[in-house]
Amino acid sequence: MIIAVAGSGGKTTRVHKLAQYYRSLGKKVFVTTTTHMKKESDTVIPENIEDIRKQLNETGYCMAGMPATPENALVQKIGPLPEDFYETAVKEADITLIEADGSRGMPAKIPADYEPVIPENIDEIHIVIGMSALGKPASKVVHRLSLADKDLEIKEDTILTPLHLQKLLKKGYLGPLREQYKDTKIKVYPGQAGTLYQRVIARFLQEEKDVAQIEDDWFKIQPKLVIFGAGHVAIQLLRIAKFLDFYTIMIDDREEFADSEKLSQADEVYCRDFHDIEDILPEQDNAFYVVVTRGHANDRLCAETVLRRPYLYLGMIGSKGKVAKTFEIMKEEGYSEEQISTIHAPIGLKIGARTPEEIAISIAAEMIAIKNHETESTMSKELFETKESGVLCIITKKSGSSPRGVGSMMLVTKDGIIGSIGGGNLEKTVMEEAPSMKEITRKKYDLSNAQSATLGMICGGKNEILYVPV
Repeated sequence: MIIAVAGSGGKTTRVHKLAQYYRSLGKKVFVTTTTHMKKESDTVIPENIEDIRKQLNETGYCMAGMPATPENALVQKIGPLPEDFYETAVKEADITLIEADGSRGMPAKIPADYEPVIPENIDEIHIVIGMSALGKPASKVVHRLSLADKDLEIKEDTILTPLHLQKLLKKGYLGPLREQYKDTKIKVYPGQAGTLYQRVIARFLQEEKDVAQIEDDWFKIQPKLVIFGAGHVAIQLLRIAKFLDFYTIMIDDREEFADSEKLSQADEVYCRDFHDIEDILPEQDNAFYVVVTRGHANDRLCAETVLRRPYLYLGMIGSKGKVAKTFEIMKEEGYSEEQISTIHAPIGLKIGARTPEEIAISIAAEMIAIKNHETESTMSKELFETKESGVLCIITKKSGSSPRGVGSMMLVTKDGIIGSIGGGNLEKTVMEEAPSMKEITRKKYDLSNAQSATLGMICGGKNEILYVPV
């Protein structure tokens, strides 16, 4: 069997993984390249075919090629073998693995007309693409970007999405290769998939399912919350925020207040002058900021700092009179009405709150309203960071009074679950069905009719669950 591995990020890893697999089956494995490939410590640079034959017979494995870089190069590479060497080695081996493409270490690629370099009599072609390209500018992660045409909609500053990668695969590889090699098995094997989001997109690309079914917003971890000030209201808000699964950062300019032991529920605690906080603030555009310092001058300073960066929510404490005076000063300093209007002040929903606990609840309620209006994500930190394998279950459609929204997800592993899609018998049923899902599957659950009674649900509504093995 002859397998060619083409594409971009992860080709060599794919070749070595295949070699390891076939060697475990007792097969003689021969590895080479039709382009360039990194030289390994056991790579054979043959003077004659006997060098390859000897290595195959003695170890059951031989990686061979001709020198393709100067001897003093930092990274030594091999190139193609002479044709007679190659043909003889293929006959000697049970499995031949060929790295048939080059991408200069980049995770994505637009191939030239002559690429990949596939030899004759090929049995399988594996197309590899690196998921690490997602979310990055094309100029940094796409090899041969100059070959992009208008159909790909990719320019130097384009931030790559799953749809871009799918187009690259279809137009650059799957379409042309399936036209040329009609009787050859051609499959996609995405590489460099580390995060849960990357693993989900990898699965969609591998099964050649439409990636437009997936919203990247579903995979954003719940926002970070920065609380300026560590007084009574701040402490109560911290407790509520942790219950709501926010990543919390507490900042105060007084050592006795910025105490990590007293604020043990916070993820980060800083004692800083409020003039010197830029470097510890999150860069994400869905960050939340609550300004509850000990004085209006510091409140204004913190609010102005936040206005100069991305954020989803900015709230500032103070009476209507104090807030109005603060806003007037900010206007005099050059801040526009549009900028100032994004500040929630006086902070919190109007529920007649008086005590620190009540004020904290009103602030948290306002934050929840903003968060749930702007994004569907309910992903916990544990789910966001998990490396566990299993079946990811995502609510992709809902109507009626279903307990969780679109984008809610739960990973069913061999040991249990991470995350939730709402609990109850619906979640129980999904947990039971998930292990049997060996490919991407959609299933509808109607909780407003007989199925609701079957599942023991008292609330109505309809859900569509997307099962994705990862």
